[in-house]
Amino acid sequence: MSGTGMEAVMEPPVVTPEQVDARPGSAGWRWTKRLVGGLVILVVSVIVLGLAAITIGPRLFSYQALVVRSGSMAPTIPTGSIVFYRPIAAADVKVRDIIVFSEPGQPNVKVTHRVVSIGNSPTGKYFITQGDANGGPDQWHIPAVGTGWKAVFHVPYVGYILFDIQSTYGRLLLLLVPAAILALITLWEIWEGRRQSAAT
Repeated sequence: MSGTGMEAVMEPPVVTPEQVDARPGSAGWRWTKRLVGGLVILVVSVIVLGLAAITIGPRLFSYQALVVRSGSMAPTIPTGSIVFYRPIAAADVKVRDIIVFSEPGQPNVKVTHRVVSIGNSPTGKYFITQGDANGGPDQWHIPAVGTGWKAVFHVPYVGYILFDIQSTYGRLLLLLVPAAILALITLWEIWEGRRQSAAT
């Protein structure tokens, strides 16, 4: 008893709404955890779908997907874009169409350029192509025969990520980084749960 006959009453500490939301286990923390987990799953899903689109998809469906590694078609198709192509008969190709073809003399090198004109020769029609960023047409003529591939649409810059991920280290990081983030969230929840149990 104090000298005034009144007991000292200890008031509980005031906790602001911001502090409550910041506590692990609170609604704010749960929302943050779900957001981080959702973003990780979204990023991984996009990467996996992108890899499937350029590796597995062309084997199952009638299209091609290639990563553009030069700036010859900029700004229409930036370097690092993934370009999707559909089959097209040579007779249906028109001026201004963007096609993909093997560079003459280098069958393993794929070129994505625009058809700027269609010429005729004693051996038949041919395409004259040019990159949008180039000052003049290509030095070669592409025979307008058979079936080729026409660019339908492209996804800018994603090719950089997918190209790097196809390496051994890239695939390893694709597995380890999301797993590490989710593991840290889980461990934090376990630790916080034990700390709160000990406090009570």
